[in-house]
Amino acid sequence: MQCNVCEAVSEPFASATVMSKYQIAYYRCSACKFIQTERPYWLEEAYSEALSTLDVGVMFRNLLNVDSTSAVVSLVFPKAASFVDYAGGYGTFVRMMRDRGFEFNWYDLYAKNLHSRGFEHTLGRRYDLLTAFEVLEHLVNPVDDFGEMLELSDNILVSTEVVPEPTPLPPHWWYYTLKSGQHISFYSSQSLQVLASKFKLNLISRNPLHLFTRNKVGISERLRFRIATNRKTIPIVNRFHRRPSLMWDDFRKLSDD
Repeated sequence: MQCNVCEAVSEPFASATVMSKYQIAYYRCSACKFIQTERPYWLEEAYSEALSTLDVGVMFRNLLNVDSTSAVVSLVFPKAASFVDYAGGYGTFVRMMRDRGFEFNWYDLYAKNLHSRGFEHTLGRRYDLLTAFEVLEHLVNPVDDFGEMLELSDNILVSTEVVPEPTPLPPHWWYYTLKSGQHISFYSSQSLQVLASKFKLNLISRNPLHLFTRNKVGISERLRFRIATNRKTIPIVNRFHRRPSLMWDDFRKLSDD
């Protein structure tokens, strides 16, 4: 197979049973070490619901993402004023970020916006920062989807777990999520860098968060990102960079519509 990231040869790597019934093959790129499944013919069934029943950590993850994103914006993008959450699910993260004073909007082609209605992305709009949490591992064509993200923003903050070294076989790494069948793309550090290079972006990573940006990245930017993604320093950053909540402004806006 051809690697879905760098287009080099992707060789047979492993096989496993997903969704308790489909025996599938995994391939690993000989160049960038990206791991992908065979053509994922089972996805329509896997996505009969947008959120897998296995995703018991969705609320905890939203809380962590709200804290880290707030800190990243405050330290790395202090002048940023507009934001969009790509593949935003039910809109929980968007609502929580707006409650913290960040003008976030929701975008998702497949899920239903339940918690941030009235604040959807509008066609043609661009943003200072795009977030895409736990999205990359679901993508069939990562390069094409990344190009679509860049149509919305030049700065992209994503989360995805980097494949450990030595590379574990399924099922010996929880991120394969064999039961749900929804994770089909698994990134090495090399493949993330290839993705950045394809679009002439700079990359800063602190697992599982990765920032792709067209901005210049030097020692200062890397240090700020490190501080903004450190669990010990995040609360300090957010304590000193609070914004007025948009909750009441949103209520008045929706009441007047």
